[in-house]
Amino acid sequence: MTAPFVMKASFYLPTNENQAKNVAHLLYIGTRSGVDKGEFNELEELDAGNRYAEKILAEYDKLDDFIDNFEIDTAGTPAGHVKYMDERPGSHGLFSSDENVSLKETMKELSKHSGVVWRFILSLKEEDAVKLGYTTRESWEKALRATISDAAAKMGISESNLRWVAAFHQAKGHPHVHVVMWEKTPQRRLGRLSKGEVKDIKKIFLDEIYAKERLALTAEKSALRDLIRDTAKRDILEVLREVKKARIEIRALNGEKPGLPPTLDQITREELLEKLKELSKIMPSHGRIAFAYMPSEVKEKAKEIADWLLKQPGFLQSVERYKELAKELASHYTSNPEILKKAADKAYEDIQKRTAQIVLKGAAALQKDPSKVINTVWRSAWRALERERLRAEAESSIAAQKEMEKKRRMAERGESREV
Repeated sequence: MTAPFVMKASFYLPTNENQAKNVAHLLYIGTRSGVDKGEFNELEELDAGNRYAEKILAEYDKLDDFIDNFEIDTAGTPAGHVKYMDERPGSHGLFSSDENVSLKETMKELSKHSGVVWRFILSLKEEDAVKLGYTTRESWEKALRATISDAAAKMGISESNLRWVAAFHQAKGHPHVHVVMWEKTPQRRLGRLSKGEVKDIKKIFLDEIYAKERLALTAEKSALRDLIRDTAKRDILEVLREVKKARIEIRALNGEKPGLPPTLDQITREELLEKLKELSKIMPSHGRIAFAYMPSEVKEKAKEIADWLLKQPGFLQSVERYKELAKELASHYTSNPEILKKAADKAYEDIQKRTAQIVLKGAAALQKDPSKVINTVWRSAWRALERERLRAEAESSIAAQKEMEKKRRMAERGESREV
């Protein structure tokens, strides 16, 4: 069993070796690829990444030489593989209390830091992250900015003396953040956190992360209590059925939040990039970017790329389930195989057009930041598909519930006739 929320803390005393390790750690968490392959062990993966970055550092005689000559690979390849001298926005994933964080300047600061450096990993199970809304950097960034000073205060670090950076990793199964914290002017000499400090810090993070869910549960309990009170003379089972029905209807109208997208490996990334480049060459140079207004040649190319996306591992399973749900919904009105097939085909055409529209926008934005565009197209296509599938799941549940309710009432009428 895995805990819904995990916090791991470690500390590094100010030795030359640890200063180099802290620089390697920043390089790794700030520039590593966003999603890992296969089973993931946080500590093993973190150690492997640090060893990789430390190996790069070992090629330099001095830490200063490495930082002075540091370059960032804006193409998103692993930490340490460097090609470009400029540190452009989006070239690393670090964030802090400031709007802009310089990876190079932060590494330089930690390479000279004479105090303790603390590292935290905050992780949620994917299903909880989806439910709570913590599947994006923005949500974690907001949470950390709201809590980090209070967490530091539990360690005796004042907000005015606090320095920190963090990076969000969208790992399949358990999205998480890495946090690095240190004092501007070193005062605390004890690195190890006491059990009480760990408990207090964890509570601060938990209170923020679960705040919305607690409010929702409180509101739901209040609404349920009022409903039961107002319908005290009715069968309690009937009341509970209405509550369940209301929940499902809300899901059908709004759609549930989709989970993390399937892994986008380097080969698939490059293939998608090439396809978008081909599409961008035949797209009109001006006008509204809308599938309905595109020339037939562009429409066909966009649909071709959409088909390719929807056949990728992870996507295909959701597509097939979405088509099955379309058949299930249609089966409540007919058993004709041809009509059921048409319903499935229509469902696919709908999601194909949605995906084609996402592909068109991606091709149009290709010149701005290719690596970011590829991620956006991949994730947007996944979210569009999953939202429709989840909505269809809810609609299917409603239809099945109505069918059961109909049979129950028929049975009740039959019983009353017998009496």
